[in-house]
Amino acid sequence: MNAKLTSAVEVYKRLVSHPDPVVAWFSYNGIQNQMSINSVWNQSDLDRLEKVKFTKSYLVSESSPGKFEVNHRNISSSDSNIMYNEEAPSGEFNAIIRKFTPKKGGEEKQFIEIWNHCKKIKQYDVLSKEKHGKICTKDGQFGCLHWSKDETKLLYVSERKTPKMASYFDTKKADKPEEEQPIRGHEHDFKQDWGEQLVGKHKLALNILDLNSGDINTLDTIPEDLSVGQAIWTPDGGIIFVGWKHEPYRLGLVYCPIRPSAVYLWDSKTSNIKQLSDENRASSSPNLSPDGSKLIYLDNQVGGPHRQCARLMMYDMKSGTNTVLVDVVKNPKADEFPGIYRQSLPQRCWAADGKRVVFNSVWRHQAGILVVDTETKKITPILCKSGGCLKITDIHQDRMLVVRSNINQQPYFSISQLPESGKESSAEFLPLDDPEPPLDISFKILKFQPTSRPHPTFGVNEYEAILAIPKDVEQKKWPLIVFPHGGPHSVHTTDFLLLPAVFMLSGFAMVYVNYRGSCGYGDDNIRSLPGRVGDQDVKDCQEVAESVIKLDQIDENKVAVFGGSHGGFLTAHLIGQYPGFYKAACCRNPATNIAVKIATTDIPDWCYVEAGFEFTYSSLPTGEKLTEMWKMSPMQYVDKVETPILIMLGLEDARVPPKQGEEYYKQLRARNKKARLIGYSDNSHPIQTVEASADSCINILDWFWQHLD
Repeated sequence: MNAKLTSAVEVYKRLVSHPDPVVAWFSYNGIQNQMSINSVWNQSDLDRLEKVKFTKSYLVSESSPGKFEVNHRNISSSDSNIMYNEEAPSGEFNAIIRKFTPKKGGEEKQFIEIWNHCKKIKQYDVLSKEKHGKICTKDGQFGCLHWSKDETKLLYVSERKTPKMASYFDTKKADKPEEEQPIRGHEHDFKQDWGEQLVGKHKLALNILDLNSGDINTLDTIPEDLSVGQAIWTPDGGIIFVGWKHEPYRLGLVYCPIRPSAVYLWDSKTSNIKQLSDENRASSSPNLSPDGSKLIYLDNQVGGPHRQCARLMMYDMKSGTNTVLVDVVKNPKADEFPGIYRQSLPQRCWAADGKRVVFNSVWRHQAGILVVDTETKKITPILCKSGGCLKITDIHQDRMLVVRSNINQQPYFSISQLPESGKESSAEFLPLDDPEPPLDISFKILKFQPTSRPHPTFGVNEYEAILAIPKDVEQKKWPLIVFPHGGPHSVHTTDFLLLPAVFMLSGFAMVYVNYRGSCGYGDDNIRSLPGRVGDQDVKDCQEVAESVIKLDQIDENKVAVFGGSHGGFLTAHLIGQYPGFYKAACCRNPATNIAVKIATTDIPDWCYVEAGFEFTYSSLPTGEKLTEMWKMSPMQYVDKVETPILIMLGLEDARVPPKQGEEYYKQLRARNKKARLIGYSDNSHPIQTVEASADSCINILDWFWQHLD
């Protein structure tokens, strides 16, 4: 291994040894002017090739409002078999859901345990009761665990109970009158799941565990055509939940908050179900005000671009009326509020006044915090003054826990006091731990006005790029990596990213491209791209690249391009449409042929929408539509490619199936083009296992150095 690779490995080891903060929350303490904070972290272990999860607790004192001091820290390892650990409202108990596989083999079991401050006091073998299937993991979509207000019940989500199945020829399962009769001949029926990163999630049910009797009530009045999740209690013992329609078939749900769904109320007295959100919308992430009088939730239109601008809605629990608190923002000017770009709200998001809600969103190139007054509808941003990113994980009694990071600063938890109404932007933050020293990287924001390429409907929409350069003064010119994001309706923020940091500390400048169609710039900007992929986004990226290479710090003869998913789609387009400009390329899980992808992806609607067509569940890909999809695909330029390209695939990817990248590789090799293909088993659309992340990072650098030096 040469000196450059040896150095890159050491840089990777150093950066990956820093644990990633996952979530932090305030825990019940009961001591005046003192707060208990719990947090969860992940750390990559390169020796064991696994992510180690651990918890860290803090004791924080508050000498005066907003003046915090961390008095004590404690770290403990986390049991990987724990699925949930939820504190009761009183702070007296914890409910833990733990999975267990017997040493002698057999099916996995799941237990719900109740702990006080001293010991485990109750345990329930929930699967043995055969009321439902496996409990849903904390997947960020369906799974949840909540205590009732009186702490006598637990609410959770599981797979629905499925009938017993048997073969026509199975004599071991003879029909016995006293037992549940198996359904014969249906054991191999197709069971569709919810796609990428939700594989194995089929039909979800709501369950209530009575902690006194041990009985489980699976709510059977919920319509059969709904998969349910994101459930919360109402003060009177009712349940608010989200139901996603899974008929006539399921479309991938991760990163796609535009699936037909609604917010419902289950009445504990009558067991009746009432829809609270508007008809024919995609509504999710319900959250009740502390007094139970107001319900807020996020709302999108059904269909269209997957991550479009959302509305924030409020339902009055007394009058039964819905109000739009924050509407879709179409075309914000300059640095005006650009709209909400968020798929979920924090579990606790209400200020102590019961009027303001606090949650995360994207504001152009920054991830920040929005404060919305539900009475005046005033929106106030809390943005990082250094240009970095803020992400709130909890708010309680107006104290906020936030993750802070920057392109040159690894993430860490901070605590803050929410200022009074109208002054929220002045919030100050105290780190709970000493942050890592900033990396030797500088960055700036570049703005572009494509006046010569206006959209026929939306006109000239500004877009941005983030140029990041190492601070080594001895280096006169840096090789450049052009880095478009995926989606396409996603965004590059100034958040810390591991691989780009390693690339820059290994001697590369990087330009993160937020082409038109990115989130955080208004809904018109997003909707300018469908029907123009492979053209507008490609030209935006190329305009950025050609502008940046004119800078004195950049070596115009050493330009590479790197991207994943739609960023991989753009990588393949750029080396095909601009042969010879890029000297090296790498794409991860690239979409290369939209016309073929339509039959294999968990999101066929993406192919229609981004190609400029409407999608319905009965849509058929006609010859005309397939032709247009082909014309927007990078595969058509395969003959023109001159750039050596490294292709990396997650072999379990349901979003952009591996055959997309594999076929592109085969067509390149058939034309004697320089290409290498790497496949990572046990990785889906995000290539993120410890081994794959490390291997891919160093292989990318090796590939770039081979073809740029």
